[in-house]
Amino acid sequence: MRVIGFVGSPRKDGNSAALVRQALAGASAAGAETTIFYLNDMNIRGCQACMSCKGEGRRCRQADGMQELYDEITAADGIVIGSPVYMGYVSGQTKIFLDRLYAFYNPDLSSKLPKGKKAALVVSQGYSDGNAYSRAFEAVEHTLKTLGMEVPDRLVAAGIPDVTKHEELMKKAYEIGKKLVK
Repeated sequence: MRVIGFVGSPRKDGNSAALVRQALAGASAAGAETTIFYLNDMNIRGCQACMSCKGEGRRCRQADGMQELYDEITAADGIVIGSPVYMGYVSGQTKIFLDRLYAFYNPDLSSKLPKGKKAALVVSQGYSDGNAYSRAFEAVEHTLKTLGMEVPDRLVAAGIPDVTKHEELMKKAYEIGKKLVK
């Protein structure tokens, strides 16, 4: 089993990164090999809508950091996406990453990815209402589901200045990682 995490925050020690690391710790404890990627540190351009990725065996033609991530996602059994909420949606780094997943769709919008992958979304937000941005999170999860992934869990850290000091939340993130392996 292989579970990979993507941090869509510019803050490597922020809440989103801590939640992804904790989920990966749970996956590791359940026997998975894990790797974390910090999207802000990678050279990832936005989708150019060139349609070069369509067709059997074809990939995005942009020679940037997504090329490595395409291979990682294809090989992984599970993924964790972590993002802060910016302006009512995931961060720009996360949005560009999600847009570039378009390369995994065939022309008929069926998925090129192998079946059986699981995904989890972990987000942090300053606003204390954990349901305030649920439509945004559902949109992200819908994208993952249309790629053929099962999305059994979502974790929203709402209005918590430091998630590492919130034992119950960290336990939930850990359990999410374990579930990705089972």
